[in-house]
Amino acid sequence: MNFSDLIAIMQKLRSLEGCPWDREQNFNTLLPYLLEESYEYIDAVQSGNAKHMAEELGDFLLQIVFHAQIAKEEGKFTIDDVIKEICEKMTRRHPHVFGNENVANVLEKWEQIKDSEKKEKRSAMDKVPCSMVALSRAQELSRRAAKVGFDWSDSKPVLEKVKEEIGEFEATQSGSPEAEEEFGDILFALVNLARHKGINAEIALTKANAKFETRFRKVETLAGGRPQDFTLEELDGFWNEAKK
Repeated sequence: MNFSDLIAIMQKLRSLEGCPWDREQNFNTLLPYLLEESYEYIDAVQSGNAKHMAEELGDFLLQIVFHAQIAKEEGKFTIDDVIKEICEKMTRRHPHVFGNENVANVLEKWEQIKDSEKKEKRSAMDKVPCSMVALSRAQELSRRAAKVGFDWSDSKPVLEKVKEEIGEFEATQSGSPEAEEEFGDILFALVNLARHKGINAEIALTKANAKFETRFRKVETLAGGRPQDFTLEELDGFWNEAKK
């Protein structure tokens, strides 16, 4: 089977002879599934399971085809328009590959072409989606600010800023609006520090989550499935064993 078969399947599902659930869907109702499939593919990549990756990438592709089919029915665009747009964009943004231009810095040239494509640019922040996951959005906001010169030259003052924000957080009362605000400032400063160190904050936290989950599951095993029956000191001992 090929891409044309997938298009035909989606058309059938959306037809009067198709599936009632599929016919009921619209752009907004599908958004949670689009996010879910993105995260499941990320999990598959991090697991290193090629079969799982292919399966999850297929699920993600289905979401793209689903949205395009709805758009076609509403007279907005088709899957061919989607493919045409990305093909033209990739060709345009790689003049060193599809043209005769010599490019010394590929990433810098990419950004220059992106900027030239914008019909109306009001702010460096304009292209940062509001719906991005907060941690990723924080990193992208700081990256775009840095592009126009609003940044420290190295990570040392960024680390000092983290310490400063922690001090301001410690001065607040637990549960207060000020505590929430200052805690947000700590997170933003940490994300900025990650960017300076060449670290993707979202991926770093995802790996930290996975590490914590793995270790805690081991703690539960060592506790016979009932960690609530042990003291904190005993659980901490299990944790240290799990770390080994």
